[in-house]
Amino acid sequence: MRDSGLFPTDSVARRVDRELFLLAGGAAALLLQVAHPLVAAGVDQHSDFRRSPHRRLLRTLDTTLAIVFGDRRRAMTSVDRINSRHASVRGVAAGGTPYSARDPRLLLWVQCTLILTSLRLYELVMGPLAAGDRQRYWDEGQLIAVELGIPRHLMPATIEDLEEYERRMLASEVIPNATSLDVGRDVIRPFRFLPGIATWPVDAMTAALLPPSLRDAFGIPFGTKERLAFRVLIVAFRYLRRVLPARLTVVPHAFR
Repeated sequence: MRDSGLFPTDSVARRVDRELFLLAGGAAALLLQVAHPLVAAGVDQHSDFRRSPHRRLLRTLDTTLAIVFGDRRRAMTSVDRINSRHASVRGVAAGGTPYSARDPRLLLWVQCTLILTSLRLYELVMGPLAAGDRQRYWDEGQLIAVELGIPRHLMPATIEDLEEYERRMLASEVIPNATSLDVGRDVIRPFRFLPGIATWPVDAMTAALLPPSLRDAFGIPFGTKERLAFRVLIVAFRYLRRVLPARLTVVPHAFR
């Protein structure tokens, strides 16, 4: 019998995460993550993101997609790689609060940002998922979360609970500090040599996917021009998804 990995071939995770356009939500997910001061401290003190943003992004994407689309051996190797990397990421954030990348509560916040950002962008382009499929997407996300060290009792049971958890976190813990804003600037402008006009469409997409509080905190405008650019991008994704061959719209991992 063919080893399909952690997820069956008809899983919602594979249906959603195969879409190449989801990469357009990467900056928004990263900003949501580093808006948490303890996550930002870990990135600031331990990550090579600032030196090699493109290499860091490609490495993260490859590892994440290998978990979803790889056979069981490859998926678990990728999980072990993440856990091994997280083991050494610990320290003290500004203000004296200790942090660890193995802290289940920080891991849950990161997992939340990935699930909800992907789900929202997917539904904007492909249309709303059925309620049962939205729940399955989170159920399948919890399988990965458990492997990364998040105990079941910490995880919201339903997708609606996950959205409520996000709202609570944004109102209480996920409030950017100076380190968050500093790291956030590198997320927004990883390639400083590019002119602003070249990254403006990505900025519009990022602003649209962020809650207003973080959009304002990171200083990303979302006025009439940005809203129009965002709508144009969504329509373009819909059109290109229909007319281009799968090799140009689906992540390579989904073909393996």
